[in-house]
Amino acid sequence: MAFATRMLLLFAVGTFTLAETPSGGPNAVLSAMRTAAGPVWATHFVSISRLSYNGSTTTVSSESQGLPFTLRRCNGELCDGTYFDGIRLYTTNANDTALPQSADSEPYLRALRSVASLSFLAPAFGADGGRIHDDGTATIDGKRYHALLVADRQALPLRIYVDPQTALVRFARDLHGEDTFEYRDYRKVDGFALPFEVLHNGSVLERYDDRTPVASAFRAPRGLVPVFDGPPQPVPVDPAHITPVFPCSVAGVAVRCLLDTGNSGVSMSSELAAQLDAPVVGAYAVRGLGGYSTQVVRAGPLKIANATFPEAYYVVLNDIHPNGYDVVIGTDVLASTSVALDGAAHTLQFGAVAPPSTITIPMAFENFVPVVKVELGSVEARLLVDTGDESNINLAYDFYSKHPSLFTVTTRRNVKGVGASSVELLGTIPEVTVGTYTTGPQTIGTTQTLAGTAFGHLGAAFLGQFDVQLDYSAAELHLVPRGAHSTQGS
Repeated sequence: MAFATRMLLLFAVGTFTLAETPSGGPNAVLSAMRTAAGPVWATHFVSISRLSYNGSTTTVSSESQGLPFTLRRCNGELCDGTYFDGIRLYTTNANDTALPQSADSEPYLRALRSVASLSFLAPAFGADGGRIHDDGTATIDGKRYHALLVADRQALPLRIYVDPQTALVRFARDLHGEDTFEYRDYRKVDGFALPFEVLHNGSVLERYDDRTPVASAFRAPRGLVPVFDGPPQPVPVDPAHITPVFPCSVAGVAVRCLLDTGNSGVSMSSELAAQLDAPVVGAYAVRGLGGYSTQVVRAGPLKIANATFPEAYYVVLNDIHPNGYDVVIGTDVLASTSVALDGAAHTLQFGAVAPPSTITIPMAFENFVPVVKVELGSVEARLLVDTGDESNINLAYDFYSKHPSLFTVTTRRNVKGVGASSVELLGTIPEVTVGTYTTGPQTIGTTQTLAGTAFGHLGAAFLGQFDVQLDYSAAELHLVPRGAHSTQGS
């Protein structure tokens, strides 16, 4: 669905008004387009459309204003989708949390959004480094169009074709001519004329059922933004647990929370959901060492020390209450505020600022959880940063099977996870490098049924050797070593 998502993000706005055939070069063409369109690039549009891709059709809602665009696919009141901020593409979930799909920018998508939203007609386009060049005329299907080349410093150039009779962008093509987008079925809506059908290389990509300009400003996805009653405060963490377990409350009910960076949202126990009589809003398939189908409920607010997070959607877990906690805090909370873990003081703190001298490791996000590059001896691996896993380094069994020389199995132990139990095979690896930091020897293992995101986990036991700060907004993991047997490079 990645291609279809990117294509759908292109089609926010087009305009149509009858006009005289412009003369006098590109400035006259642009002036006629602005007169015909009005300030389309500054208008917030809400739309309902049907996206066709690979023989299937999906109904989606979308919002746009200039380059930014949000797309949501909903099942009842639970929605997920994508968000483009004008530079990068993000994935969004039911709690409106947005995480970047990649650290890279999207120059082609930016170019297409610039054309679809008519942002290249905005007065600031040239001041921001945008360029428009006259490319003469071209004939498409027997009709002549005025051709323009449009690009800016952060976008790939595109060729657009303007109908000289309507001042309307009818086609857009990449310079290699491999992708052509056609805007059809224009209808007037509140003074704007918008395309209600979009073709990609001759096939229908999208049909709109409704497109409406609204007075409110476009709002980017924000997730669960906390409100702090005074400066952020440290929260005591239970020293009896390897993983960070701490006091919290949901809807005024005092419980204990687990900070689990391996959780892609937020979850609560079935016991707590029943106690709160939380309304069921949907279903969810839980995956861990095993898996099962469960419910999604709406509950809140969540309070941790003097930080209050708003009402949210929680996945109900049937097997966490016996572990000594009833709420699992994952990406939905961590994406909206940084968190610091002080293993020596047994505290954590939301809204913490990283100390000036740290090992800084870039994080990527896969399936809404953070992943970092780690060198296991001479083997590079992508490992999930997982504060909810008690292990030190816990490899997926498929990855270990491809690299059995990483360590010799000396111990076996039974482990429990979501939906199942398994066996972890343990040994020692002489050297592990994260960022510029090398440490060793380290306990390492593999769990026979561990699969899914990345090649394994950097667990709570490994992270417990550091003071840790997680900053999802900057996509950075900050570490300050507290142990021995380590070196730091330049």
